[in-house]
Amino acid sequence: MILFKNTDDRVNYYKVNIYPTLFGDYLIQKEYGATHFKKPTNIIKEYANSNKEALMLMLDIAVDKKSLGYLKV
Repeated sequence: MILFKNTDDRVNYYKVNIYPTLFGDYLIQKEYGATHFKKPTNIIKEYANSNKEALMLMLDIAVDKKSLGYLKV
């Protein structure tokens, strides 16, 4: 899922991906930054025990970011 936020002088993005791991859990990778930079500002990794837990965490992130002005593409 990719979210964008327009400000006066730049466009920020927030990207969330879910990956299954070899050990049966799920990796939630959050990446954010400005589109005019080549590299992201930061990458945050979290783990969830189940797919349902990972999807709920992703939904919570989307709701939080929507309140900050990010919009889904």
